Amino acid sequence: MNRIHILSSGSKANAFILESDREMILIDQGLSFKEFQKRADGLGVDVSKIKGILLTHEHTDHSCGIPYTAFKLGVPVYSTEKTISIINSACKYDLKYKCIDKDVSFSIGNFSCIPFEIMHDAADPVGFLIRMGPDQTLCFATDTGKVTNRMMSYISRCDHIILEANHDHSMLYANRKYPAELKARIRGSHGHLSNDQSLEIIDRMGGKCPRTIIFSHLSEENNSPDLLSGLIEEFKKKNSMFFNSFIARQNLPFTVYLP
Repeated sequence: MNRIHILSSGSKANAFILESDREMILIDQGLSFKEFQKRADGLGVDVSKIKGILLTHEHTDHSCGIPYTAFKLGVPVYSTEKTISIINSACKYDLKYKCIDKDVSFSIGNFSCIPFEIMHDAADPVGFLIRMGPDQTLCFATDTGKVTNRMMSYISRCDHIILEANHDHSMLYANRKYPAELKARIRGSHGHLSNDQSLEIIDRMGGKCPRTIIFSHLSEENNSPDLLSGLIEEFKKKNSMFFNSFIARQNLPFTVYLP
């Protein structure tokens, strides 16, 4: 049975564990190791089964827990050369790094992974297409301001998708605590996807209905799970798409079975 364990997802910290055939990989780790271990234990996850860590980019909500976690687990970190250089420059541990190239497949245990370019204001950010066993694929696509045709070529062939739905346009516009420059950065082509953009991406799949979509990286300031849930259900009904949908939260760890 394939499963994804969402330990945290949002603007403060992100950590996902993908499990297949009793092996696991960790995708990003923005929690302290103590909190990471606590949340994994709460889900009944044995982190000693983790074979490697995929890192999408260097922003701290995705990477600050990477060095100590990799050190404690004794596993390599897989990311692009530029991202690894940034992480390693501030790391006091002697870690094992594996540089990866976009659009080139590599393996970690039972997992076959292909990194692909995403559009975000980081050094060299990537998403991942991950094959689990012979007949299931998962696409991890968060922290991107837009989705290019090249990205769609990966997203549209997946059975399961972890997709960003960071903000609601109206809530972001009305947020008086955010300066105009920050709002522009979030809305920009190298910022974050809105709820509407996320649903447009599913519509662009051309009628191919994924089995599972996990909407992630919600802003606690500029989005609402209840609002997003209503939009998702309306979209599914309008387009006769009956995928299983889940909304990841910042502080509510949960597990999704991937049938």
